[in-house]
Amino acid sequence: MMYRVAMIAASLLVLGTLSAPAETVLQKANRDGVFNIARSDKEMDAAFAKAQQTLGQFLDAFEAQAPGTGSFLVKIPISDGDKREYFWVNELTRTGNQFSGRINNRPEVVQTVQYGQFVTFPRSRIRDWMYVDHGKTLGNFTTCVLLSREDPAQAQELMDQMKLACERHGS
Repeated sequence: MMYRVAMIAASLLVLGTLSAPAETVLQKANRDGVFNIARSDKEMDAAFAKAQQTLGQFLDAFEAQAPGTGSFLVKIPISDGDKREYFWVNELTRTGNQFSGRINNRPEVVQTVQYGQFVTFPRSRIRDWMYVDHGKTLGNFTTCVLLSREDPAQAQELMDQMKLACERHGS
């Protein structure tokens, strides 16, 4: 059984055409593509756990909305029968442990949501988070896992473009 994880492309600038026979990670990110991931993926499970463990950092920043911060998003799973796809949600609001916002990726697997659809979900469904603090992207642990599996030069280019600092595997 597989699930799909979307890369966040909203904060990316369109790059020039890269000449390669297969789609590069940059091209996939720029078109808001999804990656197939096994449901038993230990690295992705660890990214989900890290996002949950550090969710307080995100929530504090979200509540404060300090100057220089913005682009607050969370990633949640959406199921359609036995299919599951993960979506970034933006335009967030929070009431206690309930969140609402808009689906920020185009569905490719599930048909129970649409791009831009308003959704409400509990805090317990959040699998990742990200926001920008003075130009630097914080969180986004699932994208870091995906990038660790790509060509290092391409992954670094995307991290530089997003100003995303990913911890190295095993560190």
